[in-house]
Amino acid sequence: MQEINLLNNSAAIATYKFLGSEVLDEKGNKEVRYYCNDALLVIYEITRGKIRNTEYQTELPLAALPWLKITILNGFWKVPSEGGLPKDQHRCAASFDNEEIIIGRSMNAGDYARTGFKIVNKARKSHILSSWPQEFQITDERLKKVLFPIFEKLGIS
Repeated sequence: MQEINLLNNSAAIATYKFLGSEVLDEKGNKEVRYYCNDALLVIYEITRGKIRNTEYQTELPLAALPWLKITILNGFWKVPSEGGLPKDQHRCAASFDNEEIIIGRSMNAGDYARTGFKIVNKARKSHILSSWPQEFQITDERLKKVLFPIFEKLGIS
C-alpha cells in the first residue's frame, strides 16, 4: 500500500486525474474534490476558515468501488424482503488490496437528520490524526448526484 500526501498542491495533484468537485455550503467554504489514479479514488475535503483551512482526504482502492455501490443499492437501500440487508445490520466490511473498507449507515451524514453513509478505510491513517483511520461521510443525495456519476466515469455501472 502506497502512502500518499494530501492532494493540496499542483505537484501532488500532477499524477492524478481530476474527476469533479462540489461545494457543500452557500459561502463556498466547504469543498470536496474527487481524483483518481490507476489504483485509488481520492476524496479531498477542504474547509476554509478565517484563520486557517482544514484539509482532509480519504483514499479508497478502485477495487472497492463496485462493492460499495452494490452494497448501497442492493443492501442498504432495499428492504430485506427484496434482498436487502437485515433490518438490524447497519454496517458491512470487506477487504480490497489488503485494505479493510467499512461502510455504515448514518442518520446524520454530515448534517443533522440527513441520511447517508460513513465510509472508512481502516488500513490508511488520517491526515489529521494518525491514530484514526481515514473516513468520510456522504449524504444519500450527494451519492446520487455526485459520487455515483463519478463511479460511472470510472466504468462502474
